[in-house]
Amino acid sequence: MKKVLVNKVRCKKCDDVIESTHSYDFKRCSCGAIFLDGGTDYQRFGWGMDRGEGAELEDYIDFSYSVYEDN
Repeated sequence: MKKVLVNKVRCKKCDDVIESTHSYDFKRCSCGAIFLDGGTDYQRFGWGMDRGEGAELEDYIDFSYSVYEDN
């Protein structure tokens, strides 16, 4: 089982650091290139939607931290 401890990324386009801290806590950087969601319940992130057209995977740095636990 995966346990999310920190759900945070930095956008290389606008230099924003965004962090999702709880479930359904949707965050988007100021230029709109990347988004993040899920807090410590789950991780969901993406790029290139709406205002961030042309964004790529290389446009962000992942600062998230997770551990895997045995059940």
